Amino acid sequence: MIFSCKNENKNSNVILTERKENDQVTYLDVDIKFDEPAIPSTVSVQWSTDCIDVMSVWSGSMGIDHSLHPDWNPNETNSRLASGAPVHQLISLNGKNKMTIAVSDAETPLSISTGVREEDASVICTVRFFTLPVNTISEYHATIYIDTSDCDYCKALKDVGRFWEDKCGYTHAYVPENSAKAMYSCWYSFHQNIDVDAVINQCRIAKKMGMESVIVDDGWQTGDLNRGYAYCGDWEVYKGKIPDMKDFVNRVHETGMKFLLWYSVPFIGVYSKAYQKMKDKTLGVWEDEGWTALDPRFPDVREYLIGIYEKAAKDWGLDGLKLDFIDSFKLLKTTPPYDERWDTLSLEDGVNRLLSETAERLKKINPEIMIEFRQTYFGPAICKYGNMIRVIDCPNDPIKNHVSAIDLRLLLGKTPIHSDMLMWNLDDTPQMVAHQMITTIFCVPQISLMLDKLSESHREVVSFYLKFWNENRDVLLNGELSADDPHQLYSLVKSEKGSHTIAVAYTKPVMKTADFLKLHFINATGHDTLYVDCSKDLGERQVTVFDCRGNIVYKASCNMTIGVHSFDVPDSGMLEIK
Repeated sequence: MIFSCKNENKNSNVILTERKENDQVTYLDVDIKFDEPAIPSTVSVQWSTDCIDVMSVWSGSMGIDHSLHPDWNPNETNSRLASGAPVHQLISLNGKNKMTIAVSDAETPLSISTGVREEDASVICTVRFFTLPVNTISEYHATIYIDTSDCDYCKALKDVGRFWEDKCGYTHAYVPENSAKAMYSCWYSFHQNIDVDAVINQCRIAKKMGMESVIVDDGWQTGDLNRGYAYCGDWEVYKGKIPDMKDFVNRVHETGMKFLLWYSVPFIGVYSKAYQKMKDKTLGVWEDEGWTALDPRFPDVREYLIGIYEKAAKDWGLDGLKLDFIDSFKLLKTTPPYDERWDTLSLEDGVNRLLSETAERLKKINPEIMIEFRQTYFGPAICKYGNMIRVIDCPNDPIKNHVSAIDLRLLLGKTPIHSDMLMWNLDDTPQMVAHQMITTIFCVPQISLMLDKLSESHREVVSFYLKFWNENRDVLLNGELSADDPHQLYSLVKSEKGSHTIAVAYTKPVMKTADFLKLHFINATGHDTLYVDCSKDLGERQVTVFDCRGNIVYKASCNMTIGVHSFDVPDSGMLEIK
């Protein structure tokens, strides 16, 4: 590879130093020195690779578009502490890594992009540093990690995780046991219409069905029902809905459930008392909105927010906080260029100080406290503070929930990944309800419906799959995860631990296997047949087929010889072989 550099900073010098770990892994050190301290402009590092057997592009924030883009409109992965992660990957048709690009610095605003050059069918790879303003600096160092190993793309991503943790110091937050247990969320079921008695009723049902915590979402702090944030900022309990928050928490605990409370961290509404005090400490005006975002570069802004969370955890006995919209800490055209009251010029540094101090002080109150973050803020720098990461909002969308959950699982092996809250039309088929459960089975399920309104068939589906998930949680969350065909949005996903394999066929109904003592193979294809392709004779096994409600529809012994075995498995049902 031949590297070039474009430096937009005058009176500065960029040195690129190439190091080889082996023939497949290259470290490119980027060192920038300024003649005098300055706010840096963009520095770009570029190289090219032949576009041979490159089928798709992957990053943790790419969503469902894995197609190759041209170099004049490249695939771009943006990263900063408050959003995204600095990793970008080219993948072959058969799921092999062609090139994985990562950067050691997960806090500074940067981008990684790839685009096909028409003239010679090559891929132009570019890493751009300082895509947003940062602190005045005198020097800067980062390492670009480039892996061209001929290995499964999942392994290459795991190697990036080890690079960040072992060589860059990005350790994961301690994970309380309850962070990795199924939860009930009040958002889609209640929205802002929080009612204490109704929530308690849902908790009783949720606990019996296998959920262990409840997240009380937006609405507890306001009587306004307009779904905006014009009344956020004071974070005082609205007595018209919750007369006594401490009593509310205690009643939830009596059901056996843990209690998490929602906060929109950056937002401050024009109708709040806090806005009148801190309207000169925001990130600027949001057009046509009744709210804006506070600026965490002000130390008293950080202290104000942390003090709110600290007091709530102490006074109300909270088990966790859902800290929302952290990626809305961003610079606007109306953001002031400078304020002498800041203690840092870098917005990302301000966010980092806010989150680190929040996590530290909350853990002093409760070492087991849960802190939920949400896509797109999921990078290695922010995972030092949050101990559960939720898929971005995608109501009633099993495709996006499935794809985003697997994206995050592949990248963040040690942090519990939570589904977006599952919801569906109460008149939908049991098979589609099961499909919602199945598409998020490799992460922690959050469910958000009025459980007492579910039909008997829907309750049976949810109970069956939650029971299965709880009994096999260790394999599903901690097993060796692999996901076939990212360009087809993960056609088959499986997790293996010890001799137990759990697989889901989303579009590919055939699972190849060398050996197992127990196999659960779930049918999410929409059809009625699954195939197990054995590469060796596994002997006589007991086969059980369940429908989506957990009813046994077939049970017999089967001689699992070498070759392909066909099984009739109903839509959204399960095949068990042991």
